[in-house]
Amino acid sequence: MGENRIVLLKEDDISKAFGKIETLLSTQKARECLKRAEEQFAFDAEIVLHPIRQVLAECLELVASLVRERGTAGKDLDSLVPQLAKWLEPGSRFSQEIARLEKEIAEKKRKHPDFILAMKLQILVKRFEEAMNTSQSGSIEYDAMQKKYENAKATLADHMQTKIRIAQRAFAPDVLEVAQIQIELARHHEKILLLKKELLDAGITHTRNTLQNLAGVFKDVEPEVADTILTQTQSLTSIGDLPRSPQQKEPPRTLDEYRKELMAQNQRILSFHEKLRDCMQKLQEVFEFEEAIFNTYGEQLRERGVQFKKTLKPEKHGVGMGVKKQPASRMVGRRGQNG
Repeated sequence: MGENRIVLLKEDDISKAFGKIETLLSTQKARECLKRAEEQFAFDAEIVLHPIRQVLAECLELVASLVRERGTAGKDLDSLVPQLAKWLEPGSRFSQEIARLEKEIAEKKRKHPDFILAMKLQILVKRFEEAMNTSQSGSIEYDAMQKKYENAKATLADHMQTKIRIAQRAFAPDVLEVAQIQIELARHHEKILLLKKELLDAGITHTRNTLQNLAGVFKDVEPEVADTILTQTQSLTSIGDLPRSPQQKEPPRTLDEYRKELMAQNQRILSFHEKLRDCMQKLQEVFEFEEAIFNTYGEQLRERGVQFKKTLKPEKHGVGMGVKKQPASRMVGRRGQNG
């Protein structure tokens, strides 16, 4: 039984186990590569900005979809096209500031012994997991690696609950500054998502009207009569000396082609609905992110000038049957308008 007992690792044991990794990272070439990797993958403003770029790109795709739709007027589309500079430039500023602050916090952590130890433990846990994945389950090597993995994981959990929780207090002002800018970026992201929702609503409304108009053409008409009418329509547009543009769309020639057109319009509506559901999910994620920061740093953020709609603490009205729980306050800035 004693062999299966979890043993917390001592700092000397951790340093010894980490020694090989430390040697790999100690060369000049490795340090330079590490710096480049951090700049591109950890503290790059573009990583923070990517969700906003993604939503703006989706907005442009929706505008393009509306441009292709029959009956859309240019003056209506002009008001829907997002002004990229209006959204990208503020988002870029927020992202650069977040990346800068996160890098400063990381530099401070590099010099703090408790964070250094936590980093070593995290890397060791990851290495042990990888070694277990390449070993055969039930083998001597696998069992030995699993033991090391469990000990390292338990040591990391203990270290995070004790030393790191205390050490984090030293970085509270920096973390609070990051949280404040993250709130601003989240609000900015929310406005762009609301812009996407407006485009989706416009797309759904317009395409539904188009579908209804098309569906009403042959309402209560027998299939044979409908086919005859389509043949005559096709003949009227094709016979004669009037030239036709090579890119001009041909009207449906048969009832099957007409039905395919209806199905395509219906599929477009379903696609818009799917995208709208995705948009609302992303909006919910932004709301939850704001609430997480609100619940963690609400008091401190209010002291720094971040305004709230109501009282900071949720009001309590009892817990009995029929008593509704009062929701927590939301932060100012929840606006549907752009800008």
